[in-house]
Amino acid sequence: MLEILNELTLSISEETPWLLPLCFAMFGACVGSFLNVVIYRLPLGLSVNEPRRSFCPECKQAIPWYLNIPVISWLMLRGKSACCKKPISPRYCLVELGTAVLFGALAWRFYAEPLPAQILLCVWAAIMIAVFFIDREHMVVLPVLTNSAAAAGVLTALFAPWLADAISITAGEGLMWSLCGGICAFLLLKLVALLGRLLFGGKTQEFESARQWSLAQAGDDLELRIGEDTYLWSELFMEAANSVCLKNATISAAEEKQGDITFSAATVTLEDGFVLELEDYEKLSGTCNGLTTRREAMGSGDAHIALAIGTLCGWQGVLFALVAGSFVGIAQAIITKIKRGEPMPFGPAFITGAFIYLFLGQQLITYYLSSLEY
Repeated sequence: MLEILNELTLSISEETPWLLPLCFAMFGACVGSFLNVVIYRLPLGLSVNEPRRSFCPECKQAIPWYLNIPVISWLMLRGKSACCKKPISPRYCLVELGTAVLFGALAWRFYAEPLPAQILLCVWAAIMIAVFFIDREHMVVLPVLTNSAAAAGVLTALFAPWLADAISITAGEGLMWSLCGGICAFLLLKLVALLGRLLFGGKTQEFESARQWSLAQAGDDLELRIGEDTYLWSELFMEAANSVCLKNATISAAEEKQGDITFSAATVTLEDGFVLELEDYEKLSGTCNGLTTRREAMGSGDAHIALAIGTLCGWQGVLFALVAGSFVGIAQAIITKIKRGEPMPFGPAFITGAFIYLFLGQQLITYYLSSLEY
């Protein structure tokens, strides 16, 4: 039955090459509408099923079906909510349109692959779109999404084993290379993050005499002052695993205690293990005799993205995506004029590199190798 279906879709693609990409694109627009729900709700800890109806992010009123048509509704409403007239982020239209274009392009590029492989490729792409925008907006990578994409990548290898590695000719070989590619990519990025933390992630200062420190709100950010030095919270805590330790310090919230105190992005832990929530205090202050910072050189979420890319594209696809993603990240920083020290997630650029590999990677690699021969 599957062989008959594959022959039928291949025949359709050869006779009317635009038909299946068009069907995939139309379905992709609907998937993109659901992805907007995922992108909005998951980082906030909300269920994607309850409530079932989409609602306005501003006034929370349910959106009727006729105002929830992918792409068209946003354009007809001119980017404003029908209920409260508040602006709707262009991201909603961009995700729907982008998913439609990507699904259509995948169906066009991989028309010769079995239909299950085409569908699984679209599943993988849809999940990575959600990872892309969540990381871009919240600077967080959700393992539940990357693990789901990795599962889709492994299943794809059963139907199109050569995607995971050019030499794979059987489903078993494809499955092996898919699993190896994902695991090796995950461990590689974890190792890079560990080495980066050991080499560049730490800073220790000892003061000759005690210095005054304070932590208070400064605009939309928190500001840590130690003597004449100033540190912005967004720069200190680009990653959740970062920490700042004040040595032999006092703190206004517990004046009778003295010792090392450790800050995370949202808490401060005293030497005896007592934890204070930063949101409970308008200002904290005290004295300290030293400072130690611990920073992650690469986000831990990038390893999970590498896992998802590796299962679909193999180890060579991960290396290509890392290189291409680096160039994409540099271009993004230049275009958006990101300032030195300002946080910028690498995940979106990494995922963009993976999509470039899917469509053009083998051709670019072949061209590069052939140019070396001359």
